[in-house]
Amino acid sequence: MRGGKHPRSLSALFAELPIIIGLATGLAAIAHWGPSEQVGGYAGLLWTAWLISAIAAAALRAMTHADRVAERLGEPLGTIILTISAIIIEVAAVCAVMLGADGDPDVARDTMFAVIMLILNLLLGVCMMMSGWGGKEREFNPQSSHAYLPLLITLACITLVLPRFTRSSPGGWMSDPMELFVGMSSLVLYGVFLLMQSTRHRTFFAHHGFPERQAKRGHHALPSLRRSLVLLILALVAVVAMAEGLGGRTRDLLEAWDLPLPLGGILIALLVLAPEGLAAISAARRQDMQRSINILLGSALATIGLTVPTVIGIRFVTGVTPQLGLEPPFIVLLACTCLVTALSLARGRVSILQGMVHILLFIAWIVTILDEASVPS
Repeated sequence: MRGGKHPRSLSALFAELPIIIGLATGLAAIAHWGPSEQVGGYAGLLWTAWLISAIAAAALRAMTHADRVAERLGEPLGTIILTISAIIIEVAAVCAVMLGADGDPDVARDTMFAVIMLILNLLLGVCMMMSGWGGKEREFNPQSSHAYLPLLITLACITLVLPRFTRSSPGGWMSDPMELFVGMSSLVLYGVFLLMQSTRHRTFFAHHGFPERQAKRGHHALPSLRRSLVLLILALVAVVAMAEGLGGRTRDLLEAWDLPLPLGGILIALLVLAPEGLAAISAARRQDMQRSINILLGSALATIGLTVPTVIGIRFVTGVTPQLGLEPPFIVLLACTCLVTALSLARGRVSILQGMVHILLFIAWIVTILDEASVPS
């Protein structure tokens, strides 16, 4: 038995290498030990690619430990832990880019919109197709989506649409009182939702019709809750430190490759959503559409509810003002996405055809970004 412990401990240490490497890379980034040349240079490009890869690897380990904590705590507290962990990563990346040397005031808007489009169209569509494969409709508890969607649609309209039409500031900017209203309303609404989700209305978000599968998931051995929490915190610290080092390199990378700047928001959203997206798709493969919906809609709601107050708070501290209002073509896509999602989740059943519609909207969004970039400024 003593001989068996050593390989097991080595295997556990090897599994946590992304966290160890991430902490070392984050320390190097904060101390400015990386290449100082512009990202278009060879060494700068390699360093940026390394930062992005290390952030993705550490984020995956963070979500692995968050998922273990989630299984220990059960629903809906588990999904809340998973969602909050992902949002910490997103906020760190957004703030690092926004406050970089060549700060991008649009990155918060682009990232939030990218998260919404990736979740409500690509990931939800894939989950619907996988869950409904074979022509069957899969059921879930519709009370959960009925709780998520009104808040999600309201916050999306207030934060991403309303600033484009207010007269206090031109374009997608807001006046100081308007920013305070948007930030406080987002935070208060999300706080009330969390209170509702974790107390008297927690049955709305419970798994519906999968008692046997839940029991089986509870039988396999899990690390201790304390160990998972410590590793989760270390992984999040590593991601935040590396995101600080990434700074304005994302914008420089896109400009060096002559790519549309909104793709920077998609890059950050992909880094953030990869672990949660994999968890949602894995649940859909197990025919557990309830967990997929909890993860995806919870992440979309938390993105707006927590990112907007954070970037607005930073604006009052640093003076870097974010532009939140979307351009008209993207407002149309957001409105269509919200309408189709509400209709798709209204009955408590999903099918492969509904998934195809959502994926079509995702493709339309990518085509619109490329089309907008091709128009001479």
